[in-house]
Amino acid sequence: MPKYRAVLQYAGGNYSGWQVQKDRPTVQGTLNQALARVTRQKDVSWVGAGRTDAGVHARGQCAHFRLREAADPKRLIKALNGVLPWDIRVHSLRRASPRFHARRDALKKRYEYRIHHGPVLPPFRHGWVYHSYYRLDVERFRQAAKLVKGTWDFSGFAASSSSVKTHTRSVFLSRLRREGSLLRYQIEADGFLQHMVRNIVGTLLEIGRGRRPVEDVLRILASRNRRNAGPTAQPQGLYLVKVHYP
Repeated sequence: MPKYRAVLQYAGGNYSGWQVQKDRPTVQGTLNQALARVTRQKDVSWVGAGRTDAGVHARGQCAHFRLREAADPKRLIKALNGVLPWDIRVHSLRRASPRFHARRDALKKRYEYRIHHGPVLPPFRHGWVYHSYYRLDVERFRQAAKLVKGTWDFSGFAASSSSVKTHTRSVFLSRLRREGSLLRYQIEADGFLQHMVRNIVGTLLEIGRGRRPVEDVLRILASRNRRNAGPTAQPQGLYLVKVHYP
């Protein structure tokens, strides 16, 4: 059975996350329906590199699927984008090695959280950023972000319902960039826990507001207790930017 590898882009506002859910629209479910319609195969299923939460966007999600018969990637991508809704697009598509696995082969992923810093949110940014209408000390935010870098047990920043075997992750990049009123927090790691990025951002926002000391990041990591961290940041500011492979 030939295998195909794709890079996907989607706006997550209309979906209950990536993974298929009963009676709820999801990105994976919508892709499965489109692929089945185009190929006339009912048992097709996309496997993504990561399971983005409800409302989260993707600029570089990677996924794979198998078909019973080979298809021309150029024709297939055109057909898929012709039946998919406007907020999901197959950016690229090609044949993959039979051994390739979008999730298991991923070395690291990069996420970006976008914040509009200002009293008024422009309408064309609505749904695409988090609006910070209160004053943020950007330098405090930036200093605290640097403390996230390293190999840690991220239990303190994981969803309380997380049930993975290990909460240890290595963060290779954690930085804040400013472009006028737009703040872009970028984080890259070998893996992420449920709500990990949004919980980190929620804490960094509180530090930026002066509600917590910069060093609180280290206290939360040492405690391994989710209750010590800040609130979970809203999903609309989060983007899966890129997945790295060997």
